[in-house]
Amino acid sequence: MRKRFTESRTYEQAQAIAERRIADAIEIYDVYKRKEENEHRKYFIERPCPFCGEREYRTEEKFHDRYGVARCRRCNSLYVNPCPVPELLSDYYNNYSCNEMLEEVYQKRAEKENNAILDTRLDTIFEYIMKLERSKIRILEVGCSNGSFLSKLRKYIEKKQIQKEIEYIGVDTNENAIDSNTDDKIKLVASTIEDFLGKTELKFDIIWHTELVEHIIDPFALFQNLYSAMNHDSYMIFTTPNDFSLEMKSLSYNVPRVLACNIFPPMHLNAFSTVNVSHFALRNNFCVEEITTPGFFDVEIFEMQKEFLKSDMLKCIADKSEEEKEFLQKLISEAGASSHLQCVLSKN
Repeated sequence: MRKRFTESRTYEQAQAIAERRIADAIEIYDVYKRKEENEHRKYFIERPCPFCGEREYRTEEKFHDRYGVARCRRCNSLYVNPCPVPELLSDYYNNYSCNEMLEEVYQKRAEKENNAILDTRLDTIFEYIMKLERSKIRILEVGCSNGSFLSKLRKYIEKKQIQKEIEYIGVDTNENAIDSNTDDKIKLVASTIEDFLGKTELKFDIIWHTELVEHIIDPFALFQNLYSAMNHDSYMIFTTPNDFSLEMKSLSYNVPRVLACNIFPPMHLNAFSTVNVSHFALRNNFCVEEITTPGFFDVEIFEMQKEFLKSDMLKCIADKSEEEKEFLQKLISEAGASSHLQCVLSKN
């Protein structure tokens, strides 16, 4: 049976979040542009390509007539440029309501006993834990929120009754989320990942983060720090939107969407794909173990956003039988064309 988008949130919830995200993105841009004029300082700065480091780029269509979008002349990757500065991003994440709306959805999803998205991620992490030929393992989640996923992972692994001693650590900048942790068997730290890694001598065997790298101004620096914090023969596992997905290619970042596009400033600043993520990993000295797109909702999104699709062929999906839709969804995922990618890297 095909997994449904509405298992995660209702269509009305998705629309409300999407509309609030756009309104917040426009509002904060306008606020900080006025601050630039009044204070004579920059709140949007030029940066090199976050994937390959190239400074030459082609200008793409602006995001809602405001944020600049660039395409690298060297690796052809898409990214936001000029980029919002950390002060603006901090204001956005802490004071704009779209983030609270989204966090509520994530928390409800994490609380469910069975969830297709989370179950797939748990399976992958467990698979790579079992590949580690050591009895003591330390896991780090970057951007752990209140630790709900880390707690779910701990319980999942305990049910497997494996002969490994595992330590669970999570880091997040949100102190309120950290304080709401209810699992005393995991350790959560309120800190930036840079400060945390700068102060600890711990090394990690599994590093996990989800929907994080697209938000980072300098993902190269982040991966360099994480690489240094890993033991040899260890793994980094992460997810991010896929710029080479059928959905991203079929729906512009400027049309109304039920899910945020991979370019959606000031949130999503970097458009990773199944292609550039490999180049990015090699630039950071990682080995690529696997890149998959284990998605479930592409076909349903095509149905919901039929009027905005560029392709008449994709518009026909809404008229297909349920069996045909299920087959198409599996085909999209297996072909590496689903809207989110999952990447496993190793440090050898």
